[in-house]
Amino acid sequence: MKIQVKNLGTIKEGTVDLSKGLIIFAGRNNMGKSYMAYLIYGVYKMNDHKIDEAILKIFASKRIVPVVKISDFLPQSIYFFPAERTAINLLAKEVFRQKVAIMDDFSQKLLAEEDLETVIKSLQKDHFIPRYPLAISDYLSFINDLGYITRNESHFADFADEIEALLQGQILVSDYGDIQFTPQNSQHLLELHISSSLVKSLSGLVLYFRHLAQQGDVIMIDEPELNLHPDSQRVVASLFAKAVNKGFKVILSTHSDYIIKEFNNLIMLNQASEKDIAELGYEREAVLDKEKVGAYLFSENTVEPIEVSEMGLTIKTIDATIDALDNTMESIYYRVFESV
Repeated sequence: MKIQVKNLGTIKEGTVDLSKGLIIFAGRNNMGKSYMAYLIYGVYKMNDHKIDEAILKIFASKRIVPVVKISDFLPQSIYFFPAERTAINLLAKEVFRQKVAIMDDFSQKLLAEEDLETVIKSLQKDHFIPRYPLAISDYLSFINDLGYITRNESHFADFADEIEALLQGQILVSDYGDIQFTPQNSQHLLELHISSSLVKSLSGLVLYFRHLAQQGDVIMIDEPELNLHPDSQRVVASLFAKAVNKGFKVILSTHSDYIIKEFNNLIMLNQASEKDIAELGYEREAVLDKEKVGAYLFSENTVEPIEVSEMGLTIKTIDATIDALDNTMESIYYRVFESV
């Protein structure tokens, strides 16, 4: 399935092939990556009935009967991990409490037999009610529902174990639904707000893989490199590659040269022998077939496909920035040290 857009935010025109297992969005800030991600999320969240209605409306004027089985294209479930996940992990409960307080105020005023229009105007005046994109709202719900979610067990808890090995500790959920962290070789439970930024960034993924993950899910994540050391970024890239090979679809937006280069390594290793893969410190389960990978560069008003070869892919904007930085560093060195 492909999504073609016109005049979506800053994007004049662009097409994304959603048939790939790993889909990478790259490009400078404010180029439309989030618009595209939110659109894809919204389409995937639509049920068969809603999509059938939309298709019939499109074709009705042309008297064409569409023959399409939408359910073949829809994932079992989709989960979005936004760039704001660190803040949401910390503040979701407070946001929920504020909404409950607002609704309680609303109910009390209605019970007092006040005019509905007056009550609504009063709420708008007294309370700022934020509106979030669907993906953000759903992630808020995910965090608020952890008390129920953690009753389930996933068949992919080994991915959660891998992330916790990176965190050097264990992610837990309290009886009240709050995320907690226990460092390795320690009995102390740390609340999330005093845990490391790495823990805050990856705790949602740990809980997803331990309690919700199912083969066929779509995982969307914005800036997987958030708060991660380059070594940790490589581990996360490898984990996503394993997930793709296990039947998940991963759609990510990144600015990280480390993540791109690790994906390139995993693509190149598809041509390597089992012996070479092992000696280089990799696992066969993480090796990527280039045919499973799609990549797109978001630039001024356009979305351009990036060629994925047996050598991997090249992100022009990232490479250009690295080259410019290297050249500047070299110029500074010669001016400051060689001229003495």
